[in-house]
Amino acid sequence: MDLRLSIVLPCYNEADNLPLLLDAYRQVWEDLPAELILVDNGSTDHSAEVLARTLARPELAFARMVRVDLNRGYGHGLATGLLAARGEFLAFSHADMQCSPADVFAAYHRLAGQTEPARALVKGKRSKRDFASSLVTNGMALVASSVLLTRLTDINAQPKVFHRSHLARLPDPPAGFQFDLYVLYQARRAGLQILTVPVVFGQRVHGQSKSAFNLLARYRTSWAMLDYIVRLRLGGTG
Repeated sequence: MDLRLSIVLPCYNEADNLPLLLDAYRQVWEDLPAELILVDNGSTDHSAEVLARTLARPELAFARMVRVDLNRGYGHGLATGLLAARGEFLAFSHADMQCSPADVFAAYHRLAGQTEPARALVKGKRSKRDFASSLVTNGMALVASSVLLTRLTDINAQPKVFHRSHLARLPDPPAGFQFDLYVLYQARRAGLQILTVPVVFGQRVHGQSKSAFNLLARYRTSWAMLDYIVRLRLGGTG
């Protein structure tokens, strides 16, 4: 059977969240030919063992694991999962329990309902955020839009869903957290319509952010993003 939708979730040291995550997807899983791909992105905890044990449950037959032996970054893990996906439509989101599985299906239905779904991309639009987070998000989007000369908003909001033909426009993806920007920028360059669905990011149940767990990490992530924006503008990627 041809798959309609592939959902890719990169997982790095999320062992405690994985059973909860899979149960959340099981509760909202829809009756359509689809797959859930969990990318064990070079985890150093016991994520691989947890996934192997949990995915053996028959009610989770819609899910499978892809293994990255050595972590090279969020973007590398996502690219690995997307290349392994078999669906006509591709989606990606986070595995940290902050992003609702139901939002992925809402975004997919928004895209599939378009007259030309291959000419659009659907992404989340976050609400109910604190002032500091919104300031950083909006500031980065303003910088990216100004430098890249195209309108970009809430760059890192999840999920993102697009037709698999968009993969051909992503030949040189960044290995890090700039991956979301790259996907959106290439969509804009190709003239795709970017649509949104409202989402609310929840709180983590276990673990901590991999990119903003303290002030220094936030600074490094922001600086890396700014550097990547400039390189995109100058024609370099990766």
